[in-house]
Amino acid sequence: MSNYLLRYSLITLGIVLVNVTYVLVTVPYGIINGGVTSFSMILSRLPFTEALPVNAWVTIVTIILAVLCAVFLGRDVFIASLFSCIGGVGAFNLFTYITPQVVFDGLLRFGQFGDNPVLPIGTAIELILAAVVVGTGYYLCLSNNATAVGMDTIALILHTKNEKIPIAYAMYAINILVLLLGLYTYGIRCVIMGIAFAGIQAFTLNHMIAQK
Repeated sequence: MSNYLLRYSLITLGIVLVNVTYVLVTVPYGIINGGVTSFSMILSRLPFTEALPVNAWVTIVTIILAVLCAVFLGRDVFIASLFSCIGGVGAFNLFTYITPQVVFDGLLRFGQFGDNPVLPIGTAIELILAAVVVGTGYYLCLSNNATAVGMDTIALILHTKNEKIPIAYAMYAINILVLLLGLYTYGIRCVIMGIAFAGIQAFTLNHMIAQK
């Protein structure tokens, strides 16, 4: 029982870290880092899918990934991932609605710190810290035999089919594909920030997996 509680406590911590970071940093800055949230941000701006907001698309895409998890990754992983799915969607929507505007404003003001017009020092610090936190959150899920029901689901499926494919860098490749879609809706600056974010995230996740 204690191992069961520890496992799900760590999974919960992982999905909270991922979703809080997305709500507080990636969405406000328009950082397209390639994950489900980024894909949903893109869908919310495309001509035929813009009727739904970001959090609605996060819910829809997450459900689709949960179905893929059930089909390809087995019962145990699916059950844990279903927990992540419900918790992740709930956390994203909850933190979207309950976070005071003053918090977003404060983070954006800090992001303007520094004289560099391309990427101020404050934005760079927030980007690096956010990427490390997200990578850590994904590790907490994956290391406990679950996915965060994000692009890690697809990466884990690929790794299951071929163990020579590293999970972290499979995620990075998938994220880059999403980033390319982001060029149309968010522009080159956001995509460059996203490439840096995805790279730091992948490095963090790969390092933590290697140390396990």
